[in-house]
Amino acid sequence: MARALARILGAFAMSLLLILRPPGWADDLDHATLEGFVLDPTEAAIAGATLALIGPQTGLRRTTTSDARGWYRLTTLAPGTYVLRAEAPGFAPLEHRALLLKAGQTRRLDVRLRPGPLIEAVTVTEAETETMDPARTVVGLSLPSEEIERLPLNGRNPLDLVFLLASVQAEPFETRDLGDPATRDVVAEPPQEAGLFSLSGGRAYSNNITIDGFDNNDDRTARERAIPSLESVAEVQVITNQFSAEYGRASGGRINLFTRRGGNQFRGAIFGDFQDESLNANSFFRNARGQKRAPFQRREYGGRLGGPIRRDRFFFFGVIERQEEPDTDALIAVLPVDPRANPAYPLQETPTGRPFVRDGVTVALFEDELSTFGHRTYMSGRLDAVLAHGHQLVFRFDLTRTNRLRARDQGATLREGLINRRRNSMAYAVQESWTIGSRLLAQLRFQYSALTPTATPRAARPGVIVGSSRGTTLSVASGFIAGAAGFPETRAERRFQWAGALTGQWGRHTLKLGADVMHLRSATRQLHLFFGFYNFPSFGDFVASAPSRYRQRIGEPEHPVHNTIFGGFLQDEWRMRPNLTLAFGLRYDRETLLDRDKNNLGPRLALAWAPGRRAHTVFRGGAGVFYNRVLLRTIEDFAGHLRLFEIDLGSGPGATGRIEELNRIGGFPNIFPNDPTHPLVRDLIRPIRATRSLAPDLRIPQSLQSSVGIERRFGRALALEVSYVFNRTLRLWRDRNVNAPIPPPGGLVAFLLEPPEGFPGVVRAPDGRTAFDNSARQIADVSARFVRFDLSATRSRDVGSGANRMRIYGLNAPGGGATTTDPALAALNAVRFLRPDPERGEVEQLQSDGQATYHGLNVIVSARVTRGLQFRASYTFSKLIDLVDVNTSSPQDEFNFALERGLGRTDERHRVVLSGTLRAPALLGGLEVTPLVTLSSGRPFNITTNGQDRNLSDTLTDRPHFLGRGPIRFVPPGDTARSEAMAAQFLFPTIGTNGTLGRNVGRGPGTRRVDLRLAREFRVSERLRLRPWVNAYNLLNTPNFLMTGFYGPLDEREGRSVFLQPRATRRPRTLELGLRLEF
Repeated sequence: MARALARILGAFAMSLLLILRPPGWADDLDHATLEGFVLDPTEAAIAGATLALIGPQTGLRRTTTSDARGWYRLTTLAPGTYVLRAEAPGFAPLEHRALLLKAGQTRRLDVRLRPGPLIEAVTVTEAETETMDPARTVVGLSLPSEEIERLPLNGRNPLDLVFLLASVQAEPFETRDLGDPATRDVVAEPPQEAGLFSLSGGRAYSNNITIDGFDNNDDRTARERAIPSLESVAEVQVITNQFSAEYGRASGGRINLFTRRGGNQFRGAIFGDFQDESLNANSFFRNARGQKRAPFQRREYGGRLGGPIRRDRFFFFGVIERQEEPDTDALIAVLPVDPRANPAYPLQETPTGRPFVRDGVTVALFEDELSTFGHRTYMSGRLDAVLAHGHQLVFRFDLTRTNRLRARDQGATLREGLINRRRNSMAYAVQESWTIGSRLLAQLRFQYSALTPTATPRAARPGVIVGSSRGTTLSVASGFIAGAAGFPETRAERRFQWAGALTGQWGRHTLKLGADVMHLRSATRQLHLFFGFYNFPSFGDFVASAPSRYRQRIGEPEHPVHNTIFGGFLQDEWRMRPNLTLAFGLRYDRETLLDRDKNNLGPRLALAWAPGRRAHTVFRGGAGVFYNRVLLRTIEDFAGHLRLFEIDLGSGPGATGRIEELNRIGGFPNIFPNDPTHPLVRDLIRPIRATRSLAPDLRIPQSLQSSVGIERRFGRALALEVSYVFNRTLRLWRDRNVNAPIPPPGGLVAFLLEPPEGFPGVVRAPDGRTAFDNSARQIADVSARFVRFDLSATRSRDVGSGANRMRIYGLNAPGGGATTTDPALAALNAVRFLRPDPERGEVEQLQSDGQATYHGLNVIVSARVTRGLQFRASYTFSKLIDLVDVNTSSPQDEFNFALERGLGRTDERHRVVLSGTLRAPALLGGLEVTPLVTLSSGRPFNITTNGQDRNLSDTLTDRPHFLGRGPIRFVPPGDTARSEAMAAQFLFPTIGTNGTLGRNVGRGPGTRRVDLRLAREFRVSERLRLRPWVNAYNLLNTPNFLMTGFYGPLDEREGRSVFLQPRATRRPRTLELGLRLEF
């Protein structure tokens, strides 16, 4: 409470200071600033000089005059290339051409006029524009389109450009650029809310992605709403540590994509690129299994066009792009030879393997490669209008249509069970800017966007699993799954955004204040089990239409969510001296979905100092408080108040009726009416009890960030930047079981070995000792009257007979397997009355008490030696310690959260990124070579007990004991001896206790990747240029392994022979051929 009060008082003091200051203006990351002195040949100041900045493409004109010191400043300039004209009485006019300004940049340009009446034109080349920015206070990277187009970028996703920064890591559990898995198991996908990437230690789900400053986030899945085409992007700005109060809704970083606009000349391009497995290398694991390259092809093509509608007044720009990716997926199942073996449920596939008899039915193995075609179409357009009296109007729209036939939970699912994933989005945005004199700029923005992702089954008939009596999982080649057996879902989101800002300049101050309001409406329909689901233990039962279990959900599956997001800010940039800038501000954020969290005040402070007149060295520093945004998926999952019911027919202990009740609807494959009041339904349903909730004190995650750095330029070509970044994140969300059994004095093991007499469920056995009562099979589904536990490694054994029969479970035996012999399950049932609510099992509550701490040292070297040779090298040495991996992580021990403190899943101790461009002279063919090299340390991974709940907390995040010494590192694939030796050093903890192994103590393999682009430009005519290229991704074909889908040391599915071995790799060497025609 004291800390919160201190933050509020500090923020109030800062806001009072701002109010008492004269109006002035702020650090604007969406625009550029041009400033400097106007001097004569003796370096004396020229007052009253007139400076005009002109955009030659649009005719846009901004003017100002130099003050008594000769100082001039032009702010809130759109990124692009300009011409600067300077005039003064008694001096020759001067022109600077090809003046490149980037977003967020403060460009220092001193203008030196000469006496005389003649006009002198000075052309400033692009290489000469690379000057130090003495006023920049943020840490990040800005890439113009000219540089973006030269980079080898697989998939043409502009968001992947963030990985050019060394201080960027992929999201936890990522499967980015995934190649073939090592086994036939489906590689586990990361949680939807895991995010996209981590910037400078921020959470991967805490970034703010914008297009021209407009929101482009999917707040449910912590990713982008739409991926723009590279053809529409004029500049990509990545801010890893921003200290401007203008931007919020992110405790990580900000990525802003500036779109292209039309000009006074018609310009455009058409392009196409192509990938095919015949050009690629084979993957590591397919080579190891003696398999040929997997079929693969990707095609991308499109174009852009921009130009004038009315010269210097109205302009247009449009782009269209399509990506097609025909892919394949393997299907392995056992099917009846006769597809109509059950006429009520005919199958579409006919097996081709050798027939054999199973369960009295002739079956055969069916193996096939499924075509899982995917495509994405993107269209966007932009209109710019330069109106009278300083008004500018921009209208932009974008439209995305994505359709991907992606697969199943396991390989035995037939074609009709494939999930068709569509993701459609659209947005309309309008921006009006009004330049009022030379000191004020007003901006108004509005955007409407819609997002409709869906995951629907190809067949809307009941799901069927043959080969499993109760569950939904199936071993490969033991049966099949058909129908709507997956997790279909639909969602419709509508977003309205209004924003306004006023920027003004007064003396040495630049002040900006504004507000941003968004209203979001989202409705999700989760349709799992709404189509009905039948279990058949055997093929004979399927043919006879005799299921063992039937489940169906009844009720309204739609969950609507409304959220209104408010943000307001005040920012002042004070140019105390031309080489000293102080920026400070205050921001306030609030979301109605967490209405109790109302004190999200974020003060910001930044400093930039360039000692000396030439400003070859700049010192920078900053600090601020930042807040994340609410993730809708998490809120929906934990706060859903749906009136849902379930039907569960069968013989299990949780059944709502006998399987014979299916006769009410005519048996298989019919389903019950979706109406809880219907006479056929109302006596067979039970409400689905809420097992999730939000903590009353749930708050939005908060980040305390600071950084210090120094940038030094050596000559005109070489620059060195060193910075330290600190990021302390508080109030991270995590999942806690608030109904876990509370250990009694002495612990759970003592309670299980000697249950106290008089405790509920404890009776005295015939031998005089206490035991657990199993008369109603409440502990184990066996006929034994009593249940006891001992410290043996035997799963179960029986003593006595008849009414005195007793089942004894060993607390040091492995769990899992058959439920009647599972000691962990029996122990969990035995401690039922230690729960706060014995009538319920796990009750998850979303809490905000997670933490993370990041330290990072960044070193960046960049050089533009000549127009044909430039490079950038960045290195990061960092460490991340946290308590949670994602926002729904569960701890091992619900009563000792401190045990979760460990390395974060995105911790990459060392990371190096090298990029550059080498352009040969025309005499040598003009070949352009662009390499991109990425080197990084391995990331941590977690070792668990194979999903066994050893400490009886309901969660499956338990960790084993480790008996060895030293670090735990991955084992190269194929090294069976080392895997078995390492597995022997792990031991299951006694049921009722925790393992001693820490969280995320394993260290996986690093990344070694070289991408290369070869291109050459052919000038067909004065305005027509042809550019073919070849991109080689993973040029050296280095196996980059992933620890995705990792299991514990005693995993019976794989055995100890592959323990600690990676299960998957990223893609092998991949070649891409492309052609671009520009005009």
